[in-house]
Amino acid sequence: MKILQLCLRVPFPPTDGGSIAIYNLQRSLLKQDAELKVLAFNTIKHYVDPETLPAEYVAATGMETIFLDNRVKPFAAILNLFTGESYNIVRFIRRDFDDALTKVLRENTFDIIQIESLFMVPYLDTIRRLSKAKVVLRAHNIEHLIWERMAHQETNPLRKWYLGILSKRLRQYEVWSLNRVDAIAAMTGEDEKAIRELGGTKPVYLAPIGMNTAEYHHTITSKPNVVFHLGAMDWLPNQEGIEWLLEKVWPELQKINPAAHLKLAGRNMPQRFFKYNSSDCTVQDFVEDGKTWMAEGAVMAVPLFSGSGMRVKILEGMALGRPVVTTPIGIEGIPAQHGKEVLITDDPIRFAGNLADLLRHPEEAARMGKSGKELVHSLFDNDQVANGLLKFYKELTILSPNVKI
Repeated sequence: MKILQLCLRVPFPPTDGGSIAIYNLQRSLLKQDAELKVLAFNTIKHYVDPETLPAEYVAATGMETIFLDNRVKPFAAILNLFTGESYNIVRFIRRDFDDALTKVLRENTFDIIQIESLFMVPYLDTIRRLSKAKVVLRAHNIEHLIWERMAHQETNPLRKWYLGILSKRLRQYEVWSLNRVDAIAAMTGEDEKAIRELGGTKPVYLAPIGMNTAEYHHTITSKPNVVFHLGAMDWLPNQEGIEWLLEKVWPELQKINPAAHLKLAGRNMPQRFFKYNSSDCTVQDFVEDGKTWMAEGAVMAVPLFSGSGMRVKILEGMALGRPVVTTPIGIEGIPAQHGKEVLITDDPIRFAGNLADLLRHPEEAARMGKSGKELVHSLFDNDQVANGLLKFYKELTILSPNVKI
């Protein structure tokens, strides 16, 4: 089966949730003899020097990249207020990407065109004009829900008003888009339900983020009393959650356990977080080996109050056998049970108490970590996810003369 994958970003190296979700699926699709062609934006936010991409990876995926300056431009954002269009979407409409896509479609025939996220939907008209392939939207999130939840949490009136506008316009575009594709690959059951509630009538296949579980057999002994968080810190929901952790949870935990140490890391860490660096709190930017860095911690804290989709870093922490304390939104899409594989609360006092209990009782932390690891290894194996998705694609395209089964 020939698959064209349109990506919002270059998914290599796979160091954060978005890139891991795309890269892991690519690996398993290739293992199962799918033919891939990848066309990706190379954004300033996640820029990758094309010369540094492994030659074998480029050869296997036919990777082509188109540079995109996707920085938010205040003047353009203000002008956009008067257009009625979604600023989140229009930032990713570029003529050079459309030209590259046109060339690829004129020179190749595909069975499936998989568009990674809502932000690639603007290129659907070009796809329909030049290809008979089935188009599948891989919905990493319910995008408008992220902004809607952030607007709900925001206390600054002006910012709350602006976030509300962004979420409403993005919701309109998302609803409009759902029935323009041929099918949707949703990450979580919550997202599948939301798609139906928004009026989506196309086939939906539940394809969670797959993990290459064999790569998480670390034997590193965790350091006592270390609470850690690793995540992309240019993502607003992570910033919001870490501010809550630092301001409302951490002081409470220090009262219970003065020996506790907090470690925070993530790409593009905002400068304002470095002021928390101290003898009991370490803040850093990008870490080279995220798996080893996480394996050295005792308990993983993932506070989230907005966002959608599935938290890859929680899956990684669980795959490493580390117990996780998170919020109800943080655990969405992962069928973990409170008290068995994870601890779940959005109350800062209880969150601190849960962290303290796991630090105080390492045998309970180890039991919970073991249960979480077993869950990830049984439900999120990458090859199983890719195999199921390919079967769905074959059923979807059974009437298409292009399909090679």
